Amino acid sequence: MDAGSPRNEYVQAFERGLAVISAFDGSPLTLSEVAERVGMPPAAARRYLGTLTELGYFTHRDGRFSAQAKLLELSDPYLAANDPTLRAQSVLEELTGRINETTTLTLLQGDEVLNVLDVQATHELAIRVERGRLLPAYCTAMGRAMLSLMPGDGATRLLGETQREPHTKHTLTEPEQILKQIELARTRGYAFVEEEHTAGIRTLSMAFQFPRGQLAAFSAPTPTAREPRKEYLARVEGPLREAVRSMSGSIEVSRR
Repeated sequence: MDAGSPRNEYVQAFERGLAVISAFDGSPLTLSEVAERVGMPPAAARRYLGTLTELGYFTHRDGRFSAQAKLLELSDPYLAANDPTLRAQSVLEELTGRINETTTLTLLQGDEVLNVLDVQATHELAIRVERGRLLPAYCTAMGRAMLSLMPGDGATRLLGETQREPHTKHTLTEPEQILKQIELARTRGYAFVEEEHTAGIRTLSMAFQFPRGQLAAFSAPTPTAREPRKEYLARVEGPLREAVRSMSGSIEVSRR
């Protein structure tokens, strides 16, 4: 909150309602699980969840609450205020149409990446992306791609402040190893990560900057079982590079 704002303008109930929404990470939750995550009495959590369910943001079935697509409407003001993000939607739609893979737009937020937009592919092995989910930057392709655009020793300092833990047996956690991969991404123009964050998933990512300097990346995650690594890279790299080029061109036009 702005330090100059009067405290009596702060609505704690609204803050707690947002906390209830943020408690969900993609899986249905019981009332007690929500109350525990938010740190409020179950009776209070019930009132917030009841209101959100009545408004259509959640459903309640078999004792569990599930987030609904209506929550995406809450992102509309942000998308409307960020023309490049709106442009990204059409670029991703075209990219998914070309490579038949789910594609995503992520932003760098501290030592994490935030899934902002996605276009889902329709085949059986298509990856399902949770919009609004935060992932660690150090062991994801989109994170490393964006870190490769940081000037000076920015990536080194960020890794030094990041809690790095293995998510799979393939996760790199030593700063020296990760920095080598970031430098490789800087040289190639893309980052490639296979099964470091999630077993069975590989991702190719390319990064760019929005007009105000926000680092972003386009990615195309896919199951490792779909095809050999070499075929995936050969099939996806060119279209992904063209998508970033198209997006960067739109950003340059918006700056004029």
